[in-house]
Amino acid sequence: VGGVPMLFLFLSASVTFAPTNVASHMAIRLGIPRADDSLVSMVENIPRPDAGGFPFRSTILGLVSLQSALGLAGDRELGGVIMELMGQRALANDIDYFGTIVDCLFLTYAASTLFAQTGLVKEDPAAMAPKVTLNNMETQVTLNIGREPGTWMPKEWAASGARLSLPMNVRFSDEIVDLGIPGEESLSQAAGGGRFAKKLYCEGGSFIGADGMTIVKASGGAWSAYSSDVPGACSLNFFVDFPEAAERNDVTLPQGRVFFSGAAWECREALPAGIADGAVNMPNGERAGVVEGPDGVFILNKGGCSIKRNDFRNLWGAMGDVMLILGRFTVSEPVPVEKASETPQERAARERAEDAARRRF
Repeated sequence: VGGVPMLFLFLSASVTFAPTNVASHMAIRLGIPRADDSLVSMVENIPRPDAGGFPFRSTILGLVSLQSALGLAGDRELGGVIMELMGQRALANDIDYFGTIVDCLFLTYAASTLFAQTGLVKEDPAAMAPKVTLNNMETQVTLNIGREPGTWMPKEWAASGARLSLPMNVRFSDEIVDLGIPGEESLSQAAGGGRFAKKLYCEGGSFIGADGMTIVKASGGAWSAYSSDVPGACSLNFFVDFPEAAERNDVTLPQGRVFFSGAAWECREALPAGIADGAVNMPNGERAGVVEGPDGVFILNKGGCSIKRNDFRNLWGAMGDVMLILGRFTVSEPVPVEKASETPQERAARERAEDAARRRF
């Protein structure tokens, strides 16, 4: 199908989850404009699910910055070069040029990331508006959680093959929100993450389990869209915060922040051939289509979802977040509860039949 290679090229960076590549963060963005303080003070803050926890990531970056700065000031790096140029010591062949380059790279990355995380250097919220706007777009996002190929979730998680389906109504907004320190890496093109994003409204949804209907509450989230290498296409990323965990069989929706990764296109002309008719295959073999949004914008109707798991093995995210595949999601037109064609009882019967057909209990 025409347009498939272009779609695959774009989706390879937007719906595949793996440990974040450290090298991708070495392209440091400099010269970030400072925001107007009065404008920033009006931005709503979104509480982090791990609020109150020790800031390992920022602390480690601070230590890396300090160590690199001390190394550069030493006699065998920039400090020694400066002393030789000033005639304060004799010329010597003991300068560690490789170490100097490494310390410069680490100091640049760590310091610029810390400045962005702490707000010492702020992105101007007024300059954040992407070409794609989803303001006031309402849609239904249906989580399809379960074991996926390549996931790093615990072996016992969803081992039976069961899945948890959770439809939720969401609304995208252009309201700017402050994500706090250290921001979210997946919602920004800036190295190490960004402090600001757009607000997403979501109150959660419900699913049918062995004990009947289970209500899953959500406290909203945030979203961002930024351009890709494909003309007219954007990477669409958002998250939803779940105050409590939810379970169905051996599938658990963890408490905390769930990240969604998809794609968007600025106009119909930018769409890959065939995708408007649902005739393009995703990398996993499923057919993909689009949902039309405001002002002629289109968003991909399928994508991947994940959760963040940072620990000592990746220095608590200091060198990039590690994302664990949680499942998939679909996007469709919002369906009011009173007009839904499928009752909770019918949905429960269908899900049980699907589990039984696949020997999932």
